[in-house]
This record gives sequence, structure tokens and C-alpha cells, in this order.
Amino acid sequence: MKKNYKIGIALGGGAARGYAHVGVLKAIDELDIKISHISGTSIGSFIGAIYASGNIKKFEEEILDKRSFMRDVLFKLDPIFPKLSVMNGNEVIKVFKEITNISTFEELNIPLTTVSTDIINNKKIESNSGDLIQAIRASIAIPGVLKPIKINGKLCLDGGLIDPVPLESIKNMGAEKTIAVNLYGLKSNEKQEHKYNIIDIIDRSAKVILNNVTHLSFKNGMPDILIEPPIDQFKGWDFHKGKELIDLGYDEAIKKLS
Repeated sequence: MKKNYKIGIALGGGAARGYAHVGVLKAIDELDIKISHISGTSIGSFIGAIYASGNIKKFEEEILDKRSFMRDVLFKLDPIFPKLSVMNGNEVIKVFKEITNISTFEELNIPLTTVSTDIINNKKIESNSGDLIQAIRASIAIPGVLKPIKINGKLCLDGGLIDPVPLESIKNMGAEKTIAVNLYGLKSNEKQEHKYNIIDIIDRSAKVILNNVTHLSFKNGMPDILIEPPIDQFKGWDFHKGKELIDLGYDEAIKKLS
């Protein structure tokens, strides 16, 4: 007889590539896989919170809407005087609040842990109770781009600096079977010409580092299912390519989960 396991999913960082998470979660719902625990780093925490609030379909509609703010998010973020960052990040949270009015972890339908980095003490900060909005802001705070956020007095930045795919977090929450989604895999679904400029080299180097860090973080045990959508051709700022990213995440999840 089929055992009813507690199934956890760890959603990694990746900026715009995070839209692939929406496709993965869409496949999970279609396959009627019941998720009991969620952990998220960076964009994974943002989308994980939306899924845990029950509003992932609404978010997908927002991404696919040609008039959507999210299609131009990098150009509409609120700039600030560059002391700690060049952008505040309030507009990202504004989008979250337009999709759901949930503001605390306790209101979510599924338990969630978000991951950020204590940049001063080089420590992983896990948040799973209280102020959800501040926890998301800390988790998505790309260094130099979005403003650092204080969590329990600690200056926190993007969780991808310390744990790009927070697998251990869902294990610690009680998940018996685990799914991990790594957006820094180095596979593409199209032939690449390997003609690089300086921006391409920097982006590719960051992906190589984060992919290696991700796989090293699995040293205490691989996830039961690892989903790595073939999205190497996308950049972190490709927010206008939401449909392609959703479709690739969906197709890869169907392949792995079926």
C-alpha cells in the first residue's frame, strides 16, 4: 500500500529564473502531490510564500499579463541613495501584497521556512514564524541591489549567499521525502553558440559557483528528487520571459515526478 509521506520542497534562488518554480509547482498540483513543508531561498522564498498562501495560480496570471508590473520589475524598483544598495525593494513587496493579504507565517496554509544570510557573522538565518514580509525582504536582498534587512538584530542579505537550495531546512521541519529545485543547473533546452560578452561571463561564473555550492550543500544526503530545469540560457533579469520559464519548469517537473 502507498504510504502517505510528509513531502517537503526546497525552492532555490535565481532571480527571474525563479519563474520556473511556478511551473514546477503547477505540475505538483496537477499530479496531486501534497506538499507538507516548504523552504525557500531568495526568489524561492517569495514564490514559496505565495504557494503556501494558496495564490500560485493568481501569481501565474500576473506573470503572464502583458500589463503586469512583474514583467518590468527591474526597471520599476524604487531607487534609493546608494549607501547599502541601489534599490529599496518595496515594489516587490507591493506585488506580494496585491496577490495575498497574508503578513505572518502563521497565516500560511503550509509551513514555510525562508533563508537569508547574516552578512556580518556569516550565518544562515532561518525564519518560520512572525513577520513574513520582513523575512521575504531579507531573503531576496541581492547584495548591492536590494536593501539589507535586519532580522532579530542581524543585518541580512540574500539567502543564496549561504544556502542556494535549502534542502536541510525542510528535513529539519519534518519532511520524510524531499524535492529540491535548483535553478543554477548548467543545462539548456536550446543550442548555445558560446559567444560571450563581459556580462555573460559574469552571469555564467555566478551560476557555476552557485551550482557547485548547491551540490556541495547536499553532502549530508541528496534530495529524493532533484529538479533542474534546462534554463541555463536565461539571465537573472529575464523577467519578461515568464511564460518560457514557467513552461520549462513545468515540463521538467512532469518528467521527474511522473
